[in-house]
Formats: sequence, C-alpha cells, structure tokens
Amino acid sequence: MKRILITFLLFIPVFYFSKAQPLQRGIRVSYYISDAQIAFINSHYDYLITPFLSQEIRDEITGPKLLLYRSIQGTWEDFEQFDWNFITSNENMFCHSDSAVQDTTTRIITIWGSWLMDGNDLVDISIPDAMKHWVNYYAVTASGQVIAFGYDGLFIDSAGHKLSPGAVYGIMPWDYSDESWRDGRYAALSFIKSYLPDNQVIFNGLHSGNGADSSLNFTDGGMWEDFTYDINDGHYKGLNKWLAAINCLNTHKDSSSLVLVVKKPGLKDDMQARIFSTASFLLVTNENTVLSLSDYTYNTSMQFYPEYEIDLGAPLGDLEMTDDSLFIRRFENGISIVNPLENETKTFEAGAGYFEVVPAGGGIIDTTGYYDGYLTYRLPDSSSIDIPPVSAVILIDTTAVGIKEVNTAAIFSVKNPWPNPFHRKINIEMNLRSSGFFKIEVYNMYGNLIRTLHNGILAKGLHIIRWDGTSRNGKIVPRGMYVIRISSPQRTVQKKVLLQY
Repeated sequence: MKRILITFLLFIPVFYFSKAQPLQRGIRVSYYISDAQIAFINSHYDYLITPFLSQEIRDEITGPKLLLYRSIQGTWEDFEQFDWNFITSNENMFCHSDSAVQDTTTRIITIWGSWLMDGNDLVDISIPDAMKHWVNYYAVTASGQVIAFGYDGLFIDSAGHKLSPGAVYGIMPWDYSDESWRDGRYAALSFIKSYLPDNQVIFNGLHSGNGADSSLNFTDGGMWEDFTYDINDGHYKGLNKWLAAINCLNTHKDSSSLVLVVKKPGLKDDMQARIFSTASFLLVTNENTVLSLSDYTYNTSMQFYPEYEIDLGAPLGDLEMTDDSLFIRRFENGISIVNPLENETKTFEAGAGYFEVVPAGGGIIDTTGYYDGYLTYRLPDSSSIDIPPVSAVILIDTTAVGIKEVNTAAIFSVKNPWPNPFHRKINIEMNLRSSGFFKIEVYNMYGNLIRTLHNGILAKGLHIIRWDGTSRNGKIVPRGMYVIRISSPQRTVQKKVLLQY
C-alpha cells in the first residue's frame, strides 16, 4: 500500500499514516483485459478470480493469488470449461424435470441461459463409468486444470444449498428437496476438495438460511455475494440480511477464507453506500477476509475504489454493539462505526482527535490503466457525530500520525467558476500542487455562511467542486450574488458568482 502523504505549507506539519496491514482486495474478471489493466491488478489486488486459460495472460499475473473459476450448479458452454461433446452425450449429468424420459428435451435451463447440472450425481470413482457422472467429472477435470495451469486454487460457482424456483422458471428437478440438494452439495464440496489438498478451494454460496455455513467444514472458504444491496435495483435488504452476513463472517473469519462482495447499481456515485459497505467489512476484517466492490451499472468488473486503501492498523478486538444499537470496531489508528437500522439516526461520541475518511472518485479502470480515485480526510464538525440510517463513519486517529517539516509552499490555483452566471450548478476548479487542508464555503453578500462544500484534506492534483445552489438544509437559495471562499492555512481566494433562475 502506498503511504498517504498529506503536505502542508511552509513549516506547517505534514501528516502521514503509519504502515499497517491494508484491506485484502479481490476482483473477478473475464477473458479480455489489457496489459495496462493486468499491471494495475498486479499492484492493487490480492485475489483474482478468472475463467480464462491463456498461458500468456497467466504468466503476466504476478501479484494476486489466482483462482480458477469453474461453475458447478449451472454451466455455460462459452466458458469452454469442459469437454462439451462428452457432457452432452451423458444425460445423467444434467438436472431434469419430472418427465418419465430423461433426454435433451427435459433438461432444465436456468434464467441465465445455462443448463442446470446435477450436484447429487456422485458415484464411486473406481467404477468404469464414473466420469459419466457430473460431480466426478467436475472434480477430476477442474482440479486437473488448477494443477496443470499453475493456479493457486479453485473458485466453485455456485455451491448454494437450496435451489430457487425463480432461477429455473419454476420447473424443479424431478427428485428435488432442499435437504437432498444441501446434502448433495456437502458431498460434492468434500469430494472436490479431496482432489486439491494443497490448493485453496472457495465456493460461492454463503447465504443465510441454506446451510452454507456448514460447507466451510469441507472447503477452505466461501463467498457472500449478495451483501446488503439488491443487484437489480440496489435497495437495502434490511437489518436481518445485514446481520446474517456479518455474523457469518465474524464467526468463521479465523478459520476460513471469506469474500464479501458488494454489487449495487450506482455504487460508483453512492458514497454513503460505499462507506457503509466498507465500514461493515471493517467490523469483521482480518488476514483471511477479502472485500470486492462493484457498480453493477457497468458491464465490467475492472473497478477499483479508494476505500480499498483505508488503513486503520491492527484491530484491537472484535466488533461490539453499543447501547444505542451502533456496531463499532476499534483499531490501532481509528474506529469503524455502522448504523444498519433503516429508520433511526444514531449519534456516536467520538471525542476529539479524529479525521473522518472521505473517499473521492474511483470506479472503472480503463484499458490504459487509468484510475481517478483517492482518499480525503475532514475534521468532523463536532465530537458528537450523527450517523443516519443505513450509513457509517470511518474515523482515523490524528494522534497516530507522524509530523515532520517541509520547506516548500503548497500553492493552489482557482479558475473562475463556470458557468457564471449559473442556473442550477456551478463548478469550482482547483489545481493543487501539494495536498493539504482546504475549506470551501459559500457566503451571501451580507457575509452569512450559506453552505460548506468541503472542510478537510484534498490530495494533490485537479479538483472540481460543485455547488447546486442549495443551503445547508437543502433548500434552494434566492437568486443573486454569492461569494465562493476557498481557504487554506496559507491563503484565501474569493470568487463572486451570480445565481439566476
């Protein structure tokens, strides 16, 4: 992890954070990634899940652990995972409807366009036609690919322990029951792992109420893929779903490798959801846990977020719940505070000496490897911090920073705000030669403070701050002249702007 250096002006202290274990970061990609994206992955990620088999690309992956993606519940022929001529010629490998005949006309297809495979189809590997049974074929073939192609492990998708009728158009396998499906998955996972005793085996299927916790007894870990938000419309799934995931990870984090995945449409621009997800992960994180964030609006998994770089040092204990129903966890250099309630704002008494961590930017890593995210830090307005419903705050301790002097001035320039006059939004463009504390405020012509747009640290580089013509309470202000005041410890710049309707 790169050291975060926060530079002040001439003979003003510089803040930098002590090095500690950063968050473990995971990403799942498909076939097509550029050389620049591979270089980014090597320097920014700890785990990579991928279906491709290109030797050229595999040789370029040198940073993260590499897990081979292979589906067990449904299979897609375009993944070129297996010998499809062999599979399609053996009907017992597929799940079928309750028809008396089992052939290609009775195979069950999922809503994703894949055939549903029979997870209960496991026989003695020594019998002559053992490879004509699905779990045997999967275990032998997938484990062989892991070993032959030099992967660190196998990622099994999906190994849930009950089948949703909605996933198969309501047509369930002819002999289906939740119990048989669950027990078949247990047997399958145990059998697959026996073929990879020295490699990591992780399954996608940690969900509440389906017995998936028990699968961690047969594998090295699991992934909770539907954490907190619905991947279709982005709605919050509620306290009970949140608690189920947190409790599962907290219970197994010391004995299993666990991946927490947040998939939400609009995540890139939803800072509240991003901080809530990251702070929730911090409640249970250790060296065995991995975080993956993804804005499901975009048809690419090549995304990175500055929250991955948050480093609060070593945890001082496990998560706690306060009398006010806040969930907190304390670290060497900070605190993660989460309010998962849907209708109540809570207050946390932080005391003095904390910055609030505020990410900016993040999201898509384009084919050139460009990425625009960074972390900023601001001083809370009060030691009593209000935390609205389904939100969180991550604090970093100011007493844990080191101090040294620098002899270069932090110079910044501000362009004339545009458009000016403006109707709905105005842009304040700043170019910072060094990082430092900045306060950006809006005043009326009587000198009254209307709105604080930023109060904290900004990183070196170009920043565009926007004002939407509203006051602190969110109301549209009257038309007229206003003053944008940008101040640092060294200098203050003021710009007049005209709001018109």
